[in-house]
Amino acid sequence: MGPTNEQRTPSARKPVRLLAGSAFAALLVVPALADAHMGSSKTIDARLVETGARVQVRVDALDAALALGLPMDAGADELARHEPLVRSWLAGGIGLSGDAGPCTASPGQVAYATKNGEPTVVVAIDYACPPHTSTLVLRDDTVFADDPAHETIVAIAGPAGSETHVLRDGSRGLTIAAAPRWTDTARSMLREGAVHLVTGWDHLLFLLSLVLSAGLLAHRLGLGRALRDVAVVVTAFTIGHSLSLALATFGIVTLPSQLVETAIAASIVLVAALNVTRPEARLARPWIAGAFGLVHGFGFSSVLAELGLPMGQRALALAAFNVGIELAQLVFVALVMLPLVWAAGHRGYTRVVVQGGSLAIAICGCVWLVERGFGL
Repeated sequence: MGPTNEQRTPSARKPVRLLAGSAFAALLVVPALADAHMGSSKTIDARLVETGARVQVRVDALDAALALGLPMDAGADELARHEPLVRSWLAGGIGLSGDAGPCTASPGQVAYATKNGEPTVVVAIDYACPPHTSTLVLRDDTVFADDPAHETIVAIAGPAGSETHVLRDGSRGLTIAAAPRWTDTARSMLREGAVHLVTGWDHLLFLLSLVLSAGLLAHRLGLGRALRDVAVVVTAFTIGHSLSLALATFGIVTLPSQLVETAIAASIVLVAALNVTRPEARLARPWIAGAFGLVHGFGFSSVLAELGLPMGQRALALAAFNVGIELAQLVFVALVMLPLVWAAGHRGYTRVVVQGGSLAIAICGCVWLVERGFGL
């Protein structure tokens, strides 16, 4: 006589409980992942002149309100009543000094504008530097105390060309050279490409969705076959986003940022849903990866638009940024392949890892889809 229904129940229900646990865990991490592209940032546009520099600072109104102790929902009218504080806060926190001594800051009138639908404060500051100044150091000490993850995008224009840098909490200072060296541009853009992929949860989760079933393929057909299929799919994704990144960077094709970000979220949901409904299928088809790669490339281009490209070095900067993305992508895929292949030899891999993991990814994608689609 075979086992009864009661004897089969605990074993049969174990994968179901694990799947439910995966979905519950996903709900716990969704609030953190939903802020994948919501970091605080400001821009500083600096133009070098004979007497020093003319700088325009654009900062979120929310950051200004927090720094000045005003209500978080303070609008233009509220900030206008505290205009002297806004001017002194920015002029005092953003300093410029040279090898001949510190430069004197003279802030202009405060203006108010919107960027990506959010209110911002704009202040022009003239810096008069001592005579015979040859090297300048720009330092930003604003906002970082309230937001350690804050970034300042600095665009510098001078007689020899332009260059762009990103200041973060651990590196708030910047030495301004007469002209950017090509090695500095390549190194900076290589780093920015890798950083963007590593910190972009939406891109990482999409990549994970593409290769999540690789363990099943390795278990059935061998590791070599699985690695070849992963290489084909990831290469198709790379070709897709490299093409659209170049088209957008050189202004050949441009798309609204909200449309692009919403489409990226939709791509995550669709690929993850395929894994949930067809976990035994082979890896995502290369044409699917390539098509969605085009969408993600337009997302990468928005980062380059904020960073800017050095004059005369656009092709170099684009190539270095793309190589940085690819290196980080290869490292990520290599790191996830080993545990996937190992887990595929264990019972419950399909339900827990492929379906459960894809369900968690799909939930995150749905949250981003709603937020970006409705501009929340």
